[in-house]
Amino acid sequence: MTNSDIADIIKLTGKLLDLHDRDEMRSKVYISSVFTLERLETPIAEMSTKEVAQIRGFGKVLSANIEEIVHTGTLKELNDLIEITPEGIFDIFKVKGLGVKKIKTLWSELGIDNINDLKIACENNKIANTKGFGKKTQDSILESLAFMQEQMGKLRMDKGAMLSSVILAKIKEVYENAHEVGQVIRKNDTLDMLQFLVIKDGFGGLKFNEELFHQELKLSSPSVWRGFFGEFAIPIEIEKTSSKDFLIKKFVKNADENHLKYQNADGITLLNHVTKNTFSDETEIYKAFGFNYIVPEMREGRNEFEWIKQHNNDELVTWEKLKGTVHNHSTYSDGSNTLKEMADYCKGLGLAYFGIADHSQTASYASGLWPEAVVKQHQEIDALNAAYQDFAILKGIESDILPNGDLDYEKDVLASFDYVVASVHAVLNMDKEKATRRLLKAVENPYTSILGHPSARLLLSRKGYPFDYKMIIDACAANKVVMELNASPYRLDIDWRWIDYCLSKGVMISINPDAHEVKGIHDMHYGVAVARKGGLTADMTLNCLDKEGIMKVFSKK
Repeated sequence: MTNSDIADIIKLTGKLLDLHDRDEMRSKVYISSVFTLERLETPIAEMSTKEVAQIRGFGKVLSANIEEIVHTGTLKELNDLIEITPEGIFDIFKVKGLGVKKIKTLWSELGIDNINDLKIACENNKIANTKGFGKKTQDSILESLAFMQEQMGKLRMDKGAMLSSVILAKIKEVYENAHEVGQVIRKNDTLDMLQFLVIKDGFGGLKFNEELFHQELKLSSPSVWRGFFGEFAIPIEIEKTSSKDFLIKKFVKNADENHLKYQNADGITLLNHVTKNTFSDETEIYKAFGFNYIVPEMREGRNEFEWIKQHNNDELVTWEKLKGTVHNHSTYSDGSNTLKEMADYCKGLGLAYFGIADHSQTASYASGLWPEAVVKQHQEIDALNAAYQDFAILKGIESDILPNGDLDYEKDVLASFDYVVASVHAVLNMDKEKATRRLLKAVENPYTSILGHPSARLLLSRKGYPFDYKMIIDACAANKVVMELNASPYRLDIDWRWIDYCLSKGVMISINPDAHEVKGIHDMHYGVAVARKGGLTADMTLNCLDKEGIMKVFSKK
């Protein structure tokens, strides 16, 4: 190991010691030693223990740790600290201008343990109003977060779609007949490439404004431009095609390779079929292949060909088929809009009901509702409902699933709600067995109506904690619990790849925006997109039911 590798391990150990208030003095020794370590001319791995101990400021403990790192490649003390540290904290360490002390404040006082929550807190002005931070620090954090996001090489669905539309507009300034293709059209939850087709007959390659379009010449060819756009790290591919070949090129770009590998009854692959024949449109492509049309969202090479044998595309969930929304927040907890503002906005969208599910009492970082606040909110809901016509507010709560699997209120409080969304927000470092037991207990609770964002993942920021998906989905079926598809583009959780298993077990899916402000309601568009990837039908979508239908589902609990 190089001196720099060893210094990185020692530095991180020092940071975590400070973060967890383990040993402030040792933490300072570790951090200060990094400067010396990185500037040693002799590789420390080649030095004896005695020589290391003689380095000024190192001492016995640090010398012994360095020896352990040299011989094992790791440090037990660090591994033990990592075990008790939320995964998202390590991403926050990368944010420019945030030292350990400030990160400790964010975590302990505001409950922020990941990049997503940090960004939301900045956007809601919570960081500026926190002692020791201020507006300048908040702006610096937002700037750093934006830079980090751009450099990751991947984008969430919402950001990818936005950037793709910007690039398309720039392409059309030069080549009017240009089209988006690829992952944006297939509605992938994250994107690692943006692709475009330009219809250009005749000779000559593609040329663009070099200040915006940075070409990778080694990866490009006369017919395909590859490179990057602006300061964004996600790869861009722009292919030239003739009018005659456009349909086939577009079809191939809008399908995963595993979809194209599918063989029909004659043993012919879809790719071979589409490239060896001539067609007038995509419907004809599938019809000649022996199938009905498959929507681009589903072209992933999973079970879409089996799905289309049993279903009609008209059965798929759409935005227009949604009749309400049941997981939303207001100023009672950590939302930006009042209960009435949220409800009126939904009514204005043509929805028939709005379900409030503010945070429960344990979520102090999100101003969770104590029982007294629950009573006050229910009184306000009753008054508002008395004034509404053809619209209703449903009384829900997002109850934290405690580490032992219990819900976050006594039975009498839980019984006062129309429904309960049970979600995990804290203690995300459990192993698969413990996490599964925790969720299983929550699902089996008679007051649980919906299992919220089951993996607690944050796309491109925090991996979901592991659990046995089949066991939990089976438990939802047995206990008449609905599975949430959290439509926030930060989450999109449950992962769409599990939707077919949910449906096979008769488990309904609720497409929930988890909206913290009125515009967040529109996140259901993202949820619908990935739900269609998984083949979710409207009849198995909870919030495609009218008010009477959804209350009937809740009453089964």
